[in-house]
Parts: sequence; structure tokens; C-alpha cells
Amino acid sequence: MKGPRELAENVWYEVQTAVNVGEPLFRLAWAVVLFYRVLIETKAKFGFEMRGLALDEAWLTFYIKPANGLELRLCSG
Repeated sequence: MKGPRELAENVWYEVQTAVNVGEPLFRLAWAVVLFYRVLIETKAKFGFEMRGLALDEAWLTFYIKPANGLELRLCSG
């Protein structure tokens, strides 16, 4: 079992995950549109930078850096 994750300030974290149990979800145009819609809504709630977004069939990979330099928090306003 993994222990608690140690966060470091101002670093980029790599996120890579399989989506939809190995089915080629991101070949479907509506799935890509839905994903970007969710991403836009999430960015409005949480401050972060994102780079290197790659959608490859059932895989999603990107790098993320929290805006406050340490963790994702709800944006005020």
C-alpha cells in the first residue's frame, strides 16, 4: 500500500490513466467534446496550468501544476 503523497511546490505532475476499460473512447467525437467541456468547467473551479494533453483511444495523459504552487483548491469568486 502506498503512503501519503508528498507534494512539492511549483512542480508539474504527470497524470496518465486508462479511460473506459480499454475501449477506444477518444475516437468518438462526442466523447472528446464532452471531455473538453468538463475540463473547461473544472478549470473555472480550480486554478491550475495544464500542458501536454494527449488523448489516445482509451488513454489520457497530461501534466498539471496547481496555480498556488502546491495543491488544487477551489477558486474564490
